[in-house]
Amino acid sequence: MQHPSRNDGDQPPKKASLGQVAATLFWAMCMIGKRGTWERDGVTLTLRQAVLGAVVAACVIVGVLVALVFLATRP
Repeated sequence: MQHPSRNDGDQPPKKASLGQVAATLFWAMCMIGKRGTWERDGVTLTLRQAVLGAVVAACVIVGVLVALVFLATRP
């Protein structure tokens, strides 16, 4: 089996899909994962994908918390 970080010839490294980015960020926030998964994600995720995914996830979490507080304090 070939190491995931090696590049064969002229092929550009494969980028992670939107679902892979979301799943990686979710499991990273829960601090759950296997070593092979972390290594694969380190190769397929770009810095830009990780940062944008984290910003979107933070916005979603803040929105859900604001909605919960609004519903809890509603008369």
